Amino acid sequence: MKTIKFSIVLLALLFSRSLVQAGSFNAQITLSAQDSLVAVKHLKISDYKVLDRGAIVIYERQRPGNKLNLFKPILTYYFSVKGSDKVFLLTLQNLKQIYRDGQAFTALDTNFSTDSDLLSYDKIHHEFRVNYYLSKTGHA
Repeated sequence: MKTIKFSIVLLALLFSRSLVQAGSFNAQITLSAQDSLVAVKHLKISDYKVLDRGAIVIYERQRPGNKLNLFKPILTYYFSVKGSDKVFLLTLQNLKQIYRDGQAFTALDTNFSTDSDLLSYDKIHHEFRVNYYLSKTGHA
């Protein structure tokens, strides 16, 4: 008898959990940490290598790898707007949030489609393409 009650309770818990998970698909869209622009906390500038100084300062941070990536160094890229002390993760979304209006947003939107595009280097102008396009919009 106890086994049957336990099975019924267990089944009810599993069923209610799946209903909660299914209901989460119908939830309203809320902002997550990825949607909001968050500056890097506990910044220790000596851990970062400056790659380019233009409209934005582009930084690189190298950390040791782990078993999952076969101990290869993990490279992460950050940026700060010239004249600001806040450092952000270098993503297209973060740049578009900072440059929401005008020509800079249009330049970012038309010339870059992924985050990895931001790391392309313009050998002719000797700077990252993102800095080249931002300087053309007057954000130098």
